[in-house]
Amino acid sequence: MDERSGASAEEGDLSSACSTPECSGMLLHCPTKNETRCIVFDTLFGTNAAPILLIDPEADGAVVDANKKALEFYGYSREAFRKLHVWDINTLGRSVLPVLREISSWAGGHYPQRFRHRLADGTIRDVQVYAGPVQLIDRKLLLCVVQDITAVIEAEQFNRLLLESVNVGVCGIDNAGAFTFVNPEAVRAFGLLHESEVIKLGIHRFLGGTDEGIDSDAQRIVQAATTEPSAQGAECLMRRADGTPFPVRLLASPIRVGDKVQGAVLSFTDLTKQREREDQVADLINSIPGIVFQAVMTPNGHFSPTYFNAEASGFLGISQDADLTSPEVLSSFLPRSGWFGLLRSLKRSARGLHPWEREFQIRGRDGGKWLLGRAKTRLQPNGEVGFMGVLLDITDRKHLEARLEEAALTDSLTGLKNRRYFEQTLQSSAVQHSDYGRPYSLMVIDIDHFKQLNDRYGHGVGDDMLCHVADILRLRSRGTDCVARWGGEEFAVLLPETELGLASTVANDIRSLVAEAAFSADGLSISVGVGEVVTGEDADAFFRRVDAALYRAKANGRNRVELA
Repeated sequence: MDERSGASAEEGDLSSACSTPECSGMLLHCPTKNETRCIVFDTLFGTNAAPILLIDPEADGAVVDANKKALEFYGYSREAFRKLHVWDINTLGRSVLPVLREISSWAGGHYPQRFRHRLADGTIRDVQVYAGPVQLIDRKLLLCVVQDITAVIEAEQFNRLLLESVNVGVCGIDNAGAFTFVNPEAVRAFGLLHESEVIKLGIHRFLGGTDEGIDSDAQRIVQAATTEPSAQGAECLMRRADGTPFPVRLLASPIRVGDKVQGAVLSFTDLTKQREREDQVADLINSIPGIVFQAVMTPNGHFSPTYFNAEASGFLGISQDADLTSPEVLSSFLPRSGWFGLLRSLKRSARGLHPWEREFQIRGRDGGKWLLGRAKTRLQPNGEVGFMGVLLDITDRKHLEARLEEAALTDSLTGLKNRRYFEQTLQSSAVQHSDYGRPYSLMVIDIDHFKQLNDRYGHGVGDDMLCHVADILRLRSRGTDCVARWGGEEFAVLLPETELGLASTVANDIRSLVAEAAFSADGLSISVGVGEVVTGEDADAFFRRVDAALYRAKANGRNRVELA
């Protein structure tokens, strides 16, 4: 090609018709002129850092050309790429064609669209495409600049999952008080159904709890976050969408870009249920007569009860004739260590002349009770310290706390133990092994292709898959085993007093049960890594070793068990 032909190409003289018969309708594939046009395309976009495609919407979305970066990204040769259509690389298939035709009808400019593209090796990547019409000779094509945003999407999904998983309201605001984001817990707390309903409102719509205006504490916290260097928090009132006030513990932290504050992140805990529980406990305490008592502590530390009210005997379930002022009678309700601990706490209060308060458990015919003891101390003229107080039955409250603690260690979806509980149990087993040489084994389990199945059938079916596998693990485990949902579609099973052979058998049984269940038309399977702890191996190293076996199971074809 001479300089004159090259110059004419750059000057737009490419509109001249080609006399070669086989070039009809193939303007960019002409044996005599295509080289010139490829040079123009490569000159403009060949060294561009982003993949760039030319698409013909009217030719069924045919790929007309691609720059070098696009060839590297998609993994095709230039000749192979020119034989493709856009629906060959877009997971939407042919349904993407109307989108391309709509974009090609725009007068100009590029508009970002998010798609999922399939590479030559079958890999799926999230991309953002800036597409706009270009006129080339007598053809109207689409110039598409492709940006790989897979990592961005994964980060967004991780952050969203993180915000969705916390049980506190989290929202972002700019310096004017407009929302920039809200998590589902905040949407629920505000009494709305979707984040779009919240985003269009400002934070001031939700600050305060009366018709008189914005709560001053909440307002101060938000203002401080956008003007002061340190975050501040306090208990205050916020308002739901219907105007109902609710108590919160609010924390506001500034969002800084360089040396400027661009807004704040607010996190708040709705204290409504906590306050309701506190009121319920208070009502319970007030409705049940407590034990009123008086006692003295001598300077040498001798403690003597001097008075109990009439309800004390019935409350403790002993005879009315029993002398509750006798230390022997009282000490019978506590183990020796518990009695001495109670006396030590009373002596500390007497020495410092500060109020006494202690929770302790006593024996009883009904299994015992939890008591909360509270008393004022007063120095008497003879040098003794007098106590006047009450013993309240807090058994129901302690049981509630135990249930709440149990809930905090349980996965809400599957009913299995959660990761926090499993890590505690794993550390405990490691100590038992180190101190007494007791063997234990570990299984780490992952549902195969869970994301694809979840995307195909929806999150509801995905949750059913997780519960189905959890039920099989629960059914196949022993009472001494610890079965937990480790996170996402991954589970972990700790088998105390179990060697590798038995653990491997159990793992294969579980794998078979899942595979045979025929949960869906696509089937359901798991991959399992299993191992037995070795002498001197700490819990973290052991888990990593078994987790590596799980990844080998995945790499070796899935639906299998690999030994660590």
